[in-house]
Amino acid sequence: MNKPVIILGGGIWGCLLAYKLKESLPDVEFTLYEESSVLGRHEVWTFRESDCLESISWLRPLISKSWYEHRINLNDSQKTYHGPCHLIDGQNIHKILLENLPSHCIRLNNPITLELAVQESSFVIDTREVCHFKKCSYKHSLTMEVELQLNHGLNAPVLFDTRISNDDSLRIFSYFPLSPNVLLIKDSCFSHDLSMSFESRRSEISSAILNLGWRVEKVLKEEMSTTVLPTSKPIYFQEGRVISLAGLSHDITGCSIPHATKLIERIVNTSFRFGEIKEIVSGFRCEIERDRSFLRYVNKLIVQKKSHHLMEFIYKEPELLENFSRGRLNFIERSRILWEHHFH
Repeated sequence: MNKPVIILGGGIWGCLLAYKLKESLPDVEFTLYEESSVLGRHEVWTFRESDCLESISWLRPLISKSWYEHRINLNDSQKTYHGPCHLIDGQNIHKILLENLPSHCIRLNNPITLELAVQESSFVIDTREVCHFKKCSYKHSLTMEVELQLNHGLNAPVLFDTRISNDDSLRIFSYFPLSPNVLLIKDSCFSHDLSMSFESRRSEISSAILNLGWRVEKVLKEEMSTTVLPTSKPIYFQEGRVISLAGLSHDITGCSIPHATKLIERIVNTSFRFGEIKEIVSGFRCEIERDRSFLRYVNKLIVQKKSHHLMEFIYKEPELLENFSRGRLNFIERSRILWEHHFH
């Protein structure tokens, strides 16, 4: 009896791979292992449809909320960008995968070791973020779903409000209307320091909401995280019959969906053999490395040189923002960003 493929990690990469694999290659036997009790890890992911147009048809059932425009609030103006923006909620992914995948394909509460996974499988696809960076900074994020006392009056998300800022670090403050009086707020700070007082961050978010003219009735959900902001290439484990997908998220925003959907599309358009998939993943890493090395350099400029204005420069230029979100900046766009850094 043939052993199944084992997918390690029930985050966004593992869930998208399992979902698409069942849809495109239903005869492939696989098992998705997640060490916690839920898939999706209670996370929320947002993305612009233009970042993954080729995959939107199979992503659509996973989408919890959509808007048909999004905004950037600058210090002196507001920009509106037309085009769908979507939200995928971890709770919804958990529900959909449990409904659509046979029970034997999902193993929750199972912290299987990599060594055992190799023994029990034909090969392993490790989607966990198990990698190391020789040089890095950190992004501290606090995501809150809040119920307001009154309606907020928004009909589109604000992806970056530059009016909410810190003097000593880059702060990306964004908010998404989920219902007339409920907002999803995502607040990320870029820092040298691994430690961060989330209690003070809560206070800062409360002040920011008040400054925007709203009052919080209650906090419905809250998630805190600290992730690596890479300034060097990822070092990841990939020996024997293991294929690692670690370290493939956007190097600045941390968004996984554009790269994940593109690579997963390529993976499922194969005979799903170890050697073929390993070659595809290796080729994909090489293909995106030039752009990623530039983004890692921008991280250095943002954190070490305190060039916080670079993100505002990127977000206020529609075409530049488009390619930045995809992680695919051309030579002219990279040159413009460097010019802005040196001569701002």
